[in-house]
Amino acid sequence: MKNWNLLFRRTHLYLGMVMLPWMAMYALSAGVFNHGEAFGLRRASTAPWLTLWEKDYAIEIPASTDGLRDTVRRLLTDNGLSGPFGVQRQGERLTINVPHFRDPLRLSYDIAGKKLRAEQRNHSAMEILIRLHERTGYGNGGVLNNLWAVIVDVFCVSTLVWIATGLYLWWKLSATRGWGGLAIGGGIATLLTLLATL
Repeated sequence: MKNWNLLFRRTHLYLGMVMLPWMAMYALSAGVFNHGEAFGLRRASTAPWLTLWEKDYAIEIPASTDGLRDTVRRLLTDNGLSGPFGVQRQGERLTINVPHFRDPLRLSYDIAGKKLRAEQRNHSAMEILIRLHERTGYGNGGVLNNLWAVIVDVFCVSTLVWIATGLYLWWKLSATRGWGGLAIGGGIATLLTLLATL
C-alpha cells in the first residue's frame, strides 16, 4: 500500500509539472476570452485585415462541396501556400482561412471575376493566446499540426489522470475528507445548477 501511495503522489506531482505550461496557456487564454474588452482584444469581425496582394487567377470551382477542399488545396499550392485551412463558399465568392498563431491569412477568390486576394491580420499577444486556445484537430496536414493535436489528446488524458490521483490522495487523508467532500459537492452543484438554468 505504501508503494501505491508513493506511485500516486509521484504521478500527480509530475503530471502537474508536465502540464504546467499547457494549463497556464489554457487558463490565460480562457481569461482573455472571458474579459476580452478589458485586455483590448478586438473581435475577429472588426479586426483589420491588410491586403498583401491581389492578382488574376483562374481555377475551376466545383458547383457542389464535393471536391472543393481538393480544389482549394491546389489553389494554395499554385500560390506557394500550404498547411491547414478552412473554406466557405458564399455565392460567387470563396473565403479561405489559413490559420497561423502569429499571422493568420485570409484568401478571397472571386469565382466570376477570377481574382484572388490575400489579406493578413496584424497580430497582438492577446490574439495569439486566443489562437493557441482554439487550435485543435487532426487532418490538417503536416507533422507539426498532427503533433499539436496529439499533445492536446495527451493533455486531456493527463488531466483526467491528474484528477483521479488527486482524488485518491485526498481520500487517503482522512482529516480532510469532510472539507474536500464539501468542496467537490459545491463544484458539482454549481456546474449542474448552471447547466440546468443557463
